[in-house]
Amino acid sequence: MANQLFLVGYMGAGKTTAANALSLRTGLPMVDLDEELERREGRSIAALFAQEGEMAFRIKESDLLNEIAGNPAFPIVACGGGTMGNATNVRTMQAHGHVVWIDPAFEVILERLRANPGGRPLLATMGDPFDEEVLRAHFAQRQSAYAKSDERIRDLSEEVLAALADRISRGA
Repeated sequence: MANQLFLVGYMGAGKTTAANALSLRTGLPMVDLDEELERREGRSIAALFAQEGEMAFRIKESDLLNEIAGNPAFPIVACGGGTMGNATNVRTMQAHGHVVWIDPAFEVILERLRANPGGRPLLATMGDPFDEEVLRAHFAQRQSAYAKSDERIRDLSEEVLAALADRISRGA
């Protein structure tokens, strides 16, 4: 039975913010895959990227997703920006819940990332300060992976959050 809500989208889309808001609205726990991975590893995602590389990070991310998917202790899951890039991860999420793509306009993401660029290892590879055109191309590249989601949300309005909270309360 599909009972989890997986929030996916590009870095800066608002996945963790939405997961926290939904957790507060429903009284149900949430988990952020990046935060949980940092806790378990005892280091930041940026440090993990620097020390072991993106491939090692993606393997750890997938392993953690496999552990969390289907676990009723985690009804709300905020995924990392690249989680949907792995087809097995997509199938895992769809088998255990409803996948929601949070997809604000690129300009909104750009503004958020300019305001708070720290701790994002992929952003660091795009120059210092990051190159907007490189970011735009990366954003566009990820769109096809996110399009495999069950639902797409452009704006996290109060109405949208209320509808998602209701869905979670009913078991996704």
